[in-house]
Amino acid sequence: MNIVCSGDTYQIYGDALKTYDRLPVGTYEVRFDKLTGFYLSNHNDLVVTEEKIYGSSPAKVDKVLRGFEVAERNFGVILSGGKGIGKSLFARQLAIKAKEYNLPLIIVGCYVPGIDSFISSIEQEVIVLFDEFEKTFGEHDGNDPQEDMLSLFDGIDGGKKLFIVTCNDTNKLNSCLLNRPGRFHYHLILGNPGSDEIREYMEDNLDVKYHDFIQKIVNFSMSTDLTYDILRAIAFELNMGYSLEETLMDLNINKESVATYTISVLLADGTTFVGKDERLYMYSSSHTSSWLEDARGVNSLRIDFVPSDIVIDVNNSEMTIDPEKVRRYVDEDDFNLNDPKEKAQYESLCDMPIVKISFVKSRKNELLYKYIV
Repeated sequence: MNIVCSGDTYQIYGDALKTYDRLPVGTYEVRFDKLTGFYLSNHNDLVVTEEKIYGSSPAKVDKVLRGFEVAERNFGVILSGGKGIGKSLFARQLAIKAKEYNLPLIIVGCYVPGIDSFISSIEQEVIVLFDEFEKTFGEHDGNDPQEDMLSLFDGIDGGKKLFIVTCNDTNKLNSCLLNRPGRFHYHLILGNPGSDEIREYMEDNLDVKYHDFIQKIVNFSMSTDLTYDILRAIAFELNMGYSLEETLMDLNINKESVATYTISVLLADGTTFVGKDERLYMYSSSHTSSWLEDARGVNSLRIDFVPSDIVIDVNNSEMTIDPEKVRRYVDEDDFNLNDPKEKAQYESLCDMPIVKISFVKSRKNELLYKYIV
């Protein structure tokens, strides 16, 4: 029999009761019971099933843990990026490596008022993981749970903690969390694998007899954002003997039917017409039209083309189309055709040879510094 006294309350427990001065190294999850309040329950340890980790994430994990080790206060890290980009993998790597530092991992998967005080009461060094923070701690009934967590992140409690926040959409994060290295020291933006990483992954995971597909997959990545989740699924299907065309059609992936591109048309006299955020389906065999403007925004040029005619040059990282396969239209309303000078300019634009037409996939809200996993 074990008797535990808390204040003026005595509770009796069986012989299985154990008491600790510190939370043992392990993985826990925050739970809440309406009668007993908050508590921690055991959670399966996070594991990494991948035999090989691509990119620089292992070095970034070491950097985070080294920073926390020498910090004198709470230490925060935001992991942002699209779904399937590697945020959970990074968190799993971090959890495994943290055992070398004798750091317990606490997973927070729900919001209940008062959870900040409960976490604050754990007065020892721990890692606290908030997965999809902007969703779990999103506004509810006019309340902003993220606002309630700010004092916890600021580190006014007695135990130093490493806070890891994963986020799919930074626009839904409280503004007080971003651009505040005193609160969250790192903001690691996980990006899509580049051509070299894609080629390395496919060489490792595709049967040799299917290596001829690798260049096509790299080409495909120039018009569609690919994640390691998608690459894994593509390799799985190809190794089963299915064609790349059938694989891309059947997989549960974004077909980029509404992908946007910046289109540039360069004329022989150096004039450039540009159209931003033009919506294209890259593999369509139907004619589409786009209106472009010159640098001054004065004259307009319409081009008519078939998206499937676009050629991807991986060596030069370019997407272009043969000008001979494009029809152009110049807007007469931009000119006073009764004015000989403007009429000559109009006729020149109609006949001026097109030197190059290029396409660049739009990257809205792209930050200057990217952490590529």
